[in-house]
Amino acid sequence: MHLSALGKGKKAIIQSFSDPDTGLKMIELGCIPGREIQMVRKAPLGDPMAVLCAGTLVSIRRIEAHHILIEPLERD
Repeated sequence: MHLSALGKGKKAIIQSFSDPDTGLKMIELGCIPGREIQMVRKAPLGDPMAVLCAGTLVSIRRIEAHHILIEPLERD
C-alpha cells in the first residue's frame, strides 16, 4: 500500500521507497523502513499532506507519498 492511500489518523509501518530521491529525503528526516508513520492531515484536494514520523511533523506532496510503501497497522 502507498502512504498516499492511508486515511487521516491511521498509522502504518514504512516498508520501502519506490523512488530513490523520495527515499533519501525521508531517510534524512529519520523516516526509515521499519518506523511507524501516521497520517495527520491532508489538504482539501489531498496535496500536500502532513505525516508524523520519528517525532517530526513532515509535509509531503501526494506524488512523494505515492513512493512510500507501507504496511497499515489497522485494517479499515
